[in-house]
Amino acid sequence: MLETLMPYLAILIVILTGWGIVKNLQVNILLLFAGLALNLLAVLGGVDSILPRGAHTTGWVGFDLFEQLRALSRNQVSTTGFIILVAGGFAAYMDKIGASDKLVLICMKPLSRLKSPYIVLGAVFILGHFLGLVVTSAAGLAMLLAVSVYPLLLGIGVSGVAAAAVIASVLVFSYAPSSAIAVLTANTAGVDPMVYLINHQLPVAVPSIIFTLILHVCTQYYFDKKDRAAGIITQSSSTLSDEKVKRAEKIPGYYALLPLVPLVLLFTFNKLVYKTIVLDVATAMFIGWVFAIFVDLATRLDLVAVFKDGAAMFQGMGHMLTSVVGLIFVAALFAAGLQNTGLVSLLIEAAKGAGMGMAGTGIVVSIVIGIVTVLTGSGVASFTGLVPIAPAVAAGLGGDAIDLAMMMQLASEYLRPISPVAGVVIIVAGFANVSPLAVVRRNLIPCVGGLVFSLAMTIFMML
Repeated sequence: MLETLMPYLAILIVILTGWGIVKNLQVNILLLFAGLALNLLAVLGGVDSILPRGAHTTGWVGFDLFEQLRALSRNQVSTTGFIILVAGGFAAYMDKIGASDKLVLICMKPLSRLKSPYIVLGAVFILGHFLGLVVTSAAGLAMLLAVSVYPLLLGIGVSGVAAAAVIASVLVFSYAPSSAIAVLTANTAGVDPMVYLINHQLPVAVPSIIFTLILHVCTQYYFDKKDRAAGIITQSSSTLSDEKVKRAEKIPGYYALLPLVPLVLLFTFNKLVYKTIVLDVATAMFIGWVFAIFVDLATRLDLVAVFKDGAAMFQGMGHMLTSVVGLIFVAALFAAGLQNTGLVSLLIEAAKGAGMGMAGTGIVVSIVIGIVTVLTGSGVASFTGLVPIAPAVAAGLGGDAIDLAMMMQLASEYLRPISPVAGVVIIVAGFANVSPLAVVRRNLIPCVGGLVFSLAMTIFMML
C-alpha cells in the first residue's frame, strides 16, 4: 500500500518544501529535513537500499539515512564541491591583492562609454557559450566567470543578482563533441557527434541563444530598474568604493591580468585546442593562484606579507564551504530522496506512455524532463532515463531519433538555471550573496522562453 502511495506522498513533501522556501525558512535545514523525510519514506515503502553506489550499510536503516548524507557529501566534495571551494578561494585571493579591483578599474573606462552596461551583460552570456566548448561543467564554468567577469559587471553598474542570473545560465546549450551529454544524445540516435553539432545543434543553437540573450538583457534591465526604484538595490552598491578605487590606482596594471590566468589556461589546454594537455578547472585555478603569488612576490619583495595574503585562498575556501557547499550537500540528499521514492520514475513512465505524435511526444517528454530537472537540480537523471527510448519511439512515430533526443537535451539544460537546488544556481547565488530564489526569479523568463523557442525551432526543422 505504502509502496504505491510513495510517489504521491513525495509530491506532498515537495509541496511542503516549496512552501517552506516561500516562507523564507533556512534553506539548508529545510532541504536537510525534506531529504531525510523523503528517504525515510522510501525505507518505509520497502526500498532495498537508499545508499548511493559505493556506500555500505551501517547495519541499521536509521543510521543509513545519515550514512547516505555522508556518502553524498563526500561525492559532492570530490567533484562539484571541490571546484567551488577552489574557485571561492581564488576569488578571495584576487580580492585580497587587489587584482580584481584593478581589472574592474581598467575595464570600467572603455565600457562606461557604452550606453548600457547590459550590452556587456549580454556579451558575457555569449562568451559563456563559447567557453562552454572547452569548459563543459556548468558549475565549473559558472565559477570561472564569477571569478573573472562578475566583479567587472558590478563595476559597470549591473546588479549582483542580474550578473548571477546570467552566469548561472551560460550553459543552457552544451555542444558536441566536448560535452558528454551532447555526445550521449548523438550516440543514442546513431549520429556522429560532429554531424550532430553541425547539422542539428548549430541551426537551433544560434537563433535560440540570440533569442535567450534578448530575453535576458530585457529581463535583467527591467528587474534592476524595478528593484532600484523600490530601494532594494542601489547604483552605489554595484560600483567600486572610493577606497577600492584609490587602492586599485596604486596597483601595477599587470595585476589586472591575474584573474584571467585560469581562463587563458583552460581555453588553451583542452581537447579541442592543445589536445596533449588537458586541465581541470580547479587545477587551472591552483596554477593561477601560485603564479599570482610569484608575481606579487616579485613586485612587493616582501615575503612575509605575500605569504600572509596568499593564505586568503584557504580562508576563501572555508567561506565557500559554509555558505555554498553545505547547501549542495543537502540538495543532493533531497534529489536522492526524489529518486528513491519513485517520483522520478513515475514521471518518466508517464512520459513513455504518452500516445501522441512526434512533436507532441517531444513536448511531453521535455516537460517531464523539465519538471524533474527543477525538482532535483539536475537534468542528468531524467535525461539518461528517457533518452534510450528515443530511437524506438521515433521509429514508431515515423520521425528521426536525433530530433526527439535533442528536445530532451534542451529541456534538461535550459531548465537547470530555474531550479533553486541546482548546483550552479547555489554556487552563483552564494558568490553574489543573494538567495537562490532571487536567481531563479531572474532566470524564469529567459530560460523558459528560450526553451519554448528552441523546441519550436527543432519542431520546425522536423517538418
